[in-house]
Amino acid sequence: MEEREERLSQERIMEIRYRWSAGPYLGRFLAELRDKGKFYVVRCPGCERFLLPPRIVCSTCYTRIPEYPDGWIALSGRGILLDWQRVIYPQMDPETGEVRDEPFLHGTFRLDHDLLFVHYLGPADLDEGRLQEGMKVEMVMKPQEQREGKVTDIHYFRIVED
Repeated sequence: MEEREERLSQERIMEIRYRWSAGPYLGRFLAELRDKGKFYVVRCPGCERFLLPPRIVCSTCYTRIPEYPDGWIALSGRGILLDWQRVIYPQMDPETGEVRDEPFLHGTFRLDHDLLFVHYLGPADLDEGRLQEGMKVEMVMKPQEQREGKVTDIHYFRIVED
């Protein structure tokens, strides 16, 4: 039997900063969110599937998506709560290094056109005893001066009464 040479390795921790282009579709989506508080999806002309976030080519049927504004649809910012998770451990924001206050709630929401979206529930909704599947929610944007062109410009979703 052939003897194998031992393979040595060394562990190194490296910090690599980089920027990547959001491109024309995701860039437009993030700019509309930042500048106007509008949450857009696109509808594929081939299979009629709604895509969130918008992209150039449909990942299902590979049809090219028309450029803004053709086929771009602004969502209402409202939906229903499907489920939620209480997060009770410290979670660091990888962009800022800041640790988010805990506990906090993540929710899964069904938005317009049957789209699912996961995001934070508002601090007023921390009382899980009152949360129920099917409750209506609405998107709450950060104040204009705090928006950065990121999905976190959506501050959280809050429960709304009928």
